[in-house]
Amino acid sequence: MKLNPERLRKYGARGSLLAVLLCCLLNASGANPQPFDRQLAAAVDEALRPGLDAGARVAVRLLDADTGQVLLETPNADKAFIPASNMKLVTSATALDLYGPAHQLSTTFAVNNEMLVIVAGGDPAFGDPALLEDRGMTPMSEFDRLADALTSAGITALPGGVMVVDALFDQQLVHPSWHPANLLHWYGAPVAGVSFNDNCIDITFKPNEPGEPAELDLTPPAANFDIRGEAITATLEEHGPELAKVPDKNIYEVGGKVGRVGGPYSKPVQDPRSFLASATAAALRDRGLKVGPGLSVRTEPFEISNTAACTHVVKTPLLDVLGRVNTNSQNMMAEAVSKLNGLAYDEATGVKKPRGSWEAGHRAAVDFLRRTDIDPATLVAADGSGLSRDNRVSAALISDLLLQMLTRHEHGEHFVGTMAISGVRGSVRNRMGDGTMKGRVYAKTGTIRGVSALSGYVFHDSGRVVVFSILHNDIQGSATPYRHQQDAAVAAIWQWLDAQPALGRERLNGRSPQLLESLEVVWP
Repeated sequence: MKLNPERLRKYGARGSLLAVLLCCLLNASGANPQPFDRQLAAAVDEALRPGLDAGARVAVRLLDADTGQVLLETPNADKAFIPASNMKLVTSATALDLYGPAHQLSTTFAVNNEMLVIVAGGDPAFGDPALLEDRGMTPMSEFDRLADALTSAGITALPGGVMVVDALFDQQLVHPSWHPANLLHWYGAPVAGVSFNDNCIDITFKPNEPGEPAELDLTPPAANFDIRGEAITATLEEHGPELAKVPDKNIYEVGGKVGRVGGPYSKPVQDPRSFLASATAAALRDRGLKVGPGLSVRTEPFEISNTAACTHVVKTPLLDVLGRVNTNSQNMMAEAVSKLNGLAYDEATGVKKPRGSWEAGHRAAVDFLRRTDIDPATLVAADGSGLSRDNRVSAALISDLLLQMLTRHEHGEHFVGTMAISGVRGSVRNRMGDGTMKGRVYAKTGTIRGVSALSGYVFHDSGRVVVFSILHNDIQGSATPYRHQQDAAVAAIWQWLDAQPALGRERLNGRSPQLLESLEVVWP
């Protein structure tokens, strides 16, 4: 069989994926031939070929988790691609390695000389609606608990106002490579050493009398932002509320028509630190405390007196944060984790007065990969979430990382447990959930303009586990067809596994039974 070299050079633009995979198979020689399976290659080709025909590039790598054997890889699997939110896999694995699964992040409230001082502890989940809902709480419930702590300590007035101290991170709240349009949406929220309500305001539209302005419910109900315009109550058929953020300002414009309750809709704030200060002051006033008008932000360390009248600390488990990062693809939290990674790395390497930064986060990720015997050559971790188009990573790196975390890393079960699950939860809740694959694919999605990615694990009924990474770049138009192709490729892996011999209970270096039980996967 003779394959055209020019066809191979053009791989990733147009042509048959199967031809390239078979080329690798037929040309494999020497000490380490690639034992690719023709049937698997053909099935994956059939799933992904439409994207190639449309001009997209795709990199694919599949590993047998039990043996580490490469089941299939494209020639560009070791080439740098834009990963979108697959970057979160690197960020979260680095954090687990540096901090461990028992680590907790904090926000500290202390009364110091009649002023409430809020000290940053790097917690991006203070007042996070999703985590609080699981406990029957709302973001404003956090202020109920703070007010209770203050009044229990006999404090009814804070004439000095509220000051936020954030000496933990650098002063770069948004990444310079993020597109300005992203900063107008929740997924482009700024990051600081403190947070509240995902650093967004939430607006819920409620209908009133026909023709009258609709009601707006705001979370938080009062803070340093302005709402302009009005939405008009209309019929159910006319329902279409509008909400937009004014660039570079805490100004939000509402409009459109409201025929039913709609929302909450989230829009980012400009500065999480001043947002938290003003929201805290307003909430405490609403709860009967007298709070002075002073609101300030300090970016240098501040020594709280040992005789502070009251100290109230709110903590969030790191695993809860990583679950939001990988299951729900929460960008702002991933950015905070990246900066926390950088802070820990710089502290460990003796940097004087270290502060969390994206640059330090990249150094931490590279160091982690090297320590786990993964080649970091293709990694550019411009940010922690994958929103930046400057990020780069290869399918080989991602699949190697997934394999290491599953089979060798001491915190592997915690890492896998943070991921979305097919047909069950998170960003793949509505994907791959039909039939036997429901609950058996743990994965991380990724989408930005021109990019779609899906990487993770297929836990098959036979006991076999396949690690996969599929990265699409240069997509023209909607990413939706490429998600369908990725899902079809995973289904092809599942069907191929149907024909493979079952493995015994002793697998994945002897860790699998415990790992799978911890993930609540039911096995025959």
